[in-house]
Amino acid sequence: MYSNNIETIMRRMILLLVLAVVVQNLHSLDTQATGDVPVPGGGLGFYFTPEYNRALNFCWALSTVGAVEFNERYTVKSGLALGGAGNTFDIKLFAGGAASLPIGVPLSVSVAYNYNGLPGYEAHSHSILPLVSLAYHRAGVSIGPNFRFTRFFGGQPAFESILAFGAYVNFITTDYLELGLRIANFDDFIYGNFGSYFLNLYSTVRLNEKLSLVNDIEIHQGGSVALTANFYGIVCRTGVLFSW
Repeated sequence: MYSNNIETIMRRMILLLVLAVVVQNLHSLDTQATGDVPVPGGGLGFYFTPEYNRALNFCWALSTVGAVEFNERYTVKSGLALGGAGNTFDIKLFAGGAASLPIGVPLSVSVAYNYNGLPGYEAHSHSILPLVSLAYHRAGVSIGPNFRFTRFFGGQPAFESILAFGAYVNFITTDYLELGLRIANFDDFIYGNFGSYFLNLYSTVRLNEKLSLVNDIEIHQGGSVALTANFYGIVCRTGVLFSW
């Protein structure tokens, strides 16, 4: 009974957060969609992600991510990933929004909900992640608390508050190519522990105004104390991105 009440409260909080973001973004009658988000995964993207790691050997996922920008200030973004983790089915999804602040620097605040589930192991994780981000064209950082509820095999949900961090540097930024490096302990689909992080070498090749190819290589590190970690796995991601 106690665990069911907590899950019910979490669901209501999630719905209220998503509703608040949408209502804020559509606050005026002259709201217009102004384009895709200038980050990997903006517009509408479709990706295939094979992974090899020490715990589950081979994993894979098919994912789609969509984002819309309103009034050159607000962003709504969501995504769904389905795949296999070892011998079990894996499902991940997220939804959230962001707002840039009118203060003369590229500072923004955002909030997102993330769900990770392994039904075969009765493992379910719900996270709410508010972030503050400073995003320049060449480099940027993000930081915020990760509020996570995790439940295994029908037991009591365990609550954790984890520091989420991320930073990126773009080495090449042209009209046709973007190449950069990112370190973080979270992305759209995975919100990790503080000491569990990844290094991501990403590239986007623009074929025309609407279509781009995306290729990422990630090295996942697994750890739980500070930044001490051992090699955990390697991930490749390839796909297409449609912009509008």
